[in-house]
Amino acid sequence: MHEWALAESVIKTVETKPELKNKKIKILLGELQDIDEEIFRFAMDELLKQRESQIKYSIVVDEAVFKCNECGREFFMSEITKKSKAQRENIHFIPEMVKAFVKCPVCDSIDFDIVKGRGVMISYD
Repeated sequence: MHEWALAESVIKTVETKPELKNKKIKILLGELQDIDEEIFRFAMDELLKQRESQIKYSIVVDEAVFKCNECGREFFMSEITKKSKAQRENIHFIPEMVKAFVKCPVCDSIDFDIVKGRGVMISYD
């Protein structure tokens, strides 16, 4: 359950950035990471309580977007056939593995770029 480790990393990062003090942060969870949002939120809340931290946050799942280098079409995870548990787990730990399991839904090319939807990012208004 690396959701706990990710939550702790987010909190530590925010605590070291003076410009984030007293700001509500937005945590973007890349869809490719397949992070369990419920576990991540629980981990954030528990760790914030333990630290007596006043960090306020929201969570947004950043939809995975791909762009085919053959036909130029952008496509999404929702357009791709369901993956097995093993495939999802591979992609979860190494997002670039998506290239081993996915192809463009229009031209069937395996030559595509990941435009967005991976990693964990912190932003604020």
